Amino acid sequence: MRTTIAYAGNTALLRPKTASDTIYRRSKVKCRHNDQPPCAGCIKSGCTETCVLSGPVLGQSSGSKRPAKRQRLSVDQSRTDVSGDVWQDVNQVFEQTSRAQVISAINLFRAQFPEFGFLHPDDLEYRQDELSVVQKLRLLVIVAVSHRYSESYTADINNKNILFIASEVQKRVTSGPSLAVIQTFLILSLCNWGDGDGFNAWMHCGIATRTAQGLLSTGFASCGKRETLSELEKRTFWTCFKMDRLLSCGKRRQAMFPDGDMHFSLPVNDTQFLFGQSPQAAPIDDSLKVYGPDDHLVLLIQGLRIWSRVHTWIAEGGRRQPGMTEPEQCPFNETSDWSKMKQDLIKWRESQDALMKYPATKVSVHAQRGQAERFGYINLVYYVSLLFLCREFIPFSPVDEVKPRGPIEPPLLKARGPDSFWLQNVFDLYDAASQISTLLSDLEHVGCPLRTPFSGLCAFSSTLWSIYGAAFPNFMGFTPSQTSDADAQAERTMAVLYHDQG
Repeated sequence: MRTTIAYAGNTALLRPKTASDTIYRRSKVKCRHNDQPPCAGCIKSGCTETCVLSGPVLGQSSGSKRPAKRQRLSVDQSRTDVSGDVWQDVNQVFEQTSRAQVISAINLFRAQFPEFGFLHPDDLEYRQDELSVVQKLRLLVIVAVSHRYSESYTADINNKNILFIASEVQKRVTSGPSLAVIQTFLILSLCNWGDGDGFNAWMHCGIATRTAQGLLSTGFASCGKRETLSELEKRTFWTCFKMDRLLSCGKRRQAMFPDGDMHFSLPVNDTQFLFGQSPQAAPIDDSLKVYGPDDHLVLLIQGLRIWSRVHTWIAEGGRRQPGMTEPEQCPFNETSDWSKMKQDLIKWRESQDALMKYPATKVSVHAQRGQAERFGYINLVYYVSLLFLCREFIPFSPVDEVKPRGPIEPPLLKARGPDSFWLQNVFDLYDAASQISTLLSDLEHVGCPLRTPFSGLCAFSSTLWSIYGAAFPNFMGFTPSQTSDADAQAERTMAVLYHDQG
């Protein structure tokens, strides 16, 4: 009788070959199937009646664990055949996505997410046969984001689309750093954030950031002395910086892209970027520069840097941190951390052209220029930063308070401070909440709604403090009419928040 060798660890075991071995070997055929029993292995081994599916759907590799059934990427639900759908190749998926869908998605994405400043007119002129697989994935994830804004949006389909793109781009992470890989992961991070999937948002943003740092270290070792980065590279790296700051809101996380690593210049303005113009010489004193509509990307970087400082300070304890009750750290003293952050916020606001300041400049003016969303975004950053600063010293439940006088819950400040400061702080808080509410409503009114995770945070914060104002009118100094207005404002902003979630 012939013998066969079976391996157990490092030991070769000799045993006789029996008839059962033949059945055993036949049954070791991989469980490949079309999502219906029997599978290919059971058919070959003659065990069709007892087949239990366990392997991948035909067309899938068995290298990684995947759900047994997934749907191809399609923004047209009516064309989706759920029952007969199988895993597809990236090139096939891209061929099934019309050019009109891609271009429409790019235009919508540019409007809704001005912080992603790396989209260029060349993206609209793409030639399918010249795109790499990663470049196709980059465009497909933009299509997936835009699908959330369509009437035919279905969460189940879009989630499978995102899962498909994430799986495919992850396979290509170790093939070498590239801008397309970085940008794809950044947009995936945005998708996860919008879905409330904080873990994967953080992971995908982290992959993008580490890939960007790898690109810097391998191809650009000494940019501090001699800048050789392209404008597209700079805009991509600054987007990593901005997403890191946005996703860290309310979290005690160490920055993945610290300020010290951003040792290259800020992006040029939009006109220079889009038309390929050389940047103009910057003034010797940056404090003299005034930023207008074309400088929205620089304004967002500067504003989100301040916003990050504010919410990080609060996440670390805010006024409850050790030493914050000392006189030099009281908010009405210029030496305090709180005062320094507010001064930086005011300086940033003063650096903006009058055209960039709401409500003095109407949303409709920027809507005519096709720039209402970016105008709204910059103003939201300002007002939500101011709101978060002011709320830190507002009592949680001032039931018996007749006027603002600082914290009434421990830890109490060791210096009282002027009454005028506390009155102004309450005024600034409610004014910021009101401006956020009216700004979001104005954007809706002119047909340019800003429906992003960040705008949702702003809407929620505004609603909360409008309700607070209506609940404690004596403390806020409200008349009955103002109390009624606060209630109405909360309802109006809540409606915007509801649309954001829809």
